[in-house]
Amino acid sequence: MTYKVLSSLTANNVNSADVLKVKTDLLIIGVNKKTASAPELKDLQSSTKSLVAESINVINEGSRKSIFLPAPDKANAKNILLIKEPDGDAASFLVIRYFEEIMAMVKSSKAKDFAYLMSSATPKTIDLNWAAEIAARTFEAAAYTFNATKNKTAKPVTVKKGALLFSGLTPAKLKSIKSSVQFGHAVGEGMNATKHLGDLPGNHCTPRIIESKTKALKKDFPALKISSLNEKDLARLKMGSYLSVSKGSDEPPRMITVEYRGGAKDKQPLVLVGKGITFDTGGISLKPGSAMDEMKWDMCGAASVFGIMQTLARLKAKVNVVGLLVCAENMPSARATKPGDVVTSMSGQTIEILNTDAEGRLVLCDALTYAKKFKPSHVIDMATLTGAVVVALGSPASGVMANNQALADKILAAGEASGDRAWQLPLWEEYAHCTKTKFADLANIGGGREAGTIHAASFLSNFTKDYKWAHMDIAASAWTGGAKKGGTGRPVPLLAELILKGNL
Repeated sequence: MTYKVLSSLTANNVNSADVLKVKTDLLIIGVNKKTASAPELKDLQSSTKSLVAESINVINEGSRKSIFLPAPDKANAKNILLIKEPDGDAASFLVIRYFEEIMAMVKSSKAKDFAYLMSSATPKTIDLNWAAEIAARTFEAAAYTFNATKNKTAKPVTVKKGALLFSGLTPAKLKSIKSSVQFGHAVGEGMNATKHLGDLPGNHCTPRIIESKTKALKKDFPALKISSLNEKDLARLKMGSYLSVSKGSDEPPRMITVEYRGGAKDKQPLVLVGKGITFDTGGISLKPGSAMDEMKWDMCGAASVFGIMQTLARLKAKVNVVGLLVCAENMPSARATKPGDVVTSMSGQTIEILNTDAEGRLVLCDALTYAKKFKPSHVIDMATLTGAVVVALGSPASGVMANNQALADKILAAGEASGDRAWQLPLWEEYAHCTKTKFADLANIGGGREAGTIHAASFLSNFTKDYKWAHMDIAASAWTGGAKKGGTGRPVPLLAELILKGNL
C-alpha cells in the first residue's frame, strides 16, 4: 500500500511563452518586489492587460496576501493564484508554512492539479534545490487528509498532480532540481504514512494491526524485509520488561522488524527503534481522563519508523537501515503490572516499576538490547516518552540526548537543514542517580518533577553501552492539538536528511 497523495510531482523549465501554455487547474505564482519584472511573466501580464500587474502591486503594498484571478483566454490554465512569498532570509518554518498555506488553498479550490512557478524573481539568497525539496515535501504532506474512519463526513482530496516551474535553468541545474523534487516528494510520502498510522484510533491500530500494515508494505516496496516477534518470541528472548507493559491488555504485543539493505554488504546498519504504545492509559498508574484520547499517538515513534523505511525504499537509497517497531498496549486490569513490581529485562538488569505510566522506556530498553544483534553502526530511538519535553521545548523542537556527541551533532544539523528541528539536552553522570533504588538494579522513574526528559534518557542509557546511541523525545513534535489536531509526520524529514545526506 502506498500513502502517496500526489501521484506525480514534476519539475520543468519554462519561458514567457511556456507559462501561457501550462495546462493546469490552478497556476500559482509567488509574489515579491521583483515579480512584476520577471521575464517569464511578460506574456501572461500582457494577456491580462494590467490585471496581473495591478494584483502584484496590491500584494506588495501589503493590503492583500493572496489574490485569485481567472486565467486569460490565451492561457491554458483555468485560474491563477498570486500569493506573497516569504522574505529571502525567512526562517525555515515560515517557508514550510507558506507552502502549507498554498496547499490549503489548492485543496479548497477543488483543483485536480496545480503548477507552482518559482520565478526568476525568487531572492538569490534562497537555494533553489532546498526550496524545491521543501516545496515538494510540504505539498505532498499538506495534501494529506484523514478520512480512514469517516463515512458520511469524509472529504476526499481532489488534487492528484502537481508541477514546480522554474525559469532560466541550465540542463544540469534542472536535473539537480528534479532530484531534489523527487527526494522531497518521497519524504512527504513517508510523513503521510507516519501521520496516517498515528491518526488511526486505538481500536483501528493495535499492535497486530500495525504488524499487518507493515507487512503489507512488501507489495509496493519489495526491497523491504519484514518480520515480527509475537508474545512467545518475546518471552523466549527474556524480554520481561517489554512484556510487563502489555500484561494488562487483551491485545498481545508485537515487535516488527523492517530491514532495508541498499548499501554495501559489509556496511554496518543504522538501527532505528520506535516506541509503539498503541494506546496508553497509564496502566494501574492511570492517567487523568482529560485528553486521554490523544494517547493513541503514543505510537508515533513506531509510526516514524514505518514512514522513513518507505521513504528509503522509494528512493532506492544506498544505505543499510533496520527499523524496529516496538508495539504494545498499556491497560489496567487484574493482570496488569503494579507499581513496585520488579521485572527482569533482556539485558539481565532488574527494574523496579515505580510508575506504570513510565512504560515507554520499559519496552524500549529491551528493544535497545535486542538491537545489538544487528551489529549497528549507530542506534537512534524515537519515542513520545515524556510530558516534560513538552514543557521544556514545546512543539518546535524534538529533544535529543546521546552517548556520542558526533551523532548528536549530526542529528541537530539534519534538523536545521530539513526544518525539522531538534535541540540537545545533557546526559551527564549527575543525572544517573535518578535510576537508583533499594529493590532492583534500576528504577523506571526518578524522584520528583525535575529533569523528567533527561531522567528517561538516563534510564535508557543503561542499555546502550555497546554502541553509539541517541534518543529523540518527540512527545511535543509528533502531533499537534487544537484546530489542526493530528499527526505531524515528524521526525521523518530529519531522519531522511540524516540518513541520506548526513554521512552516518
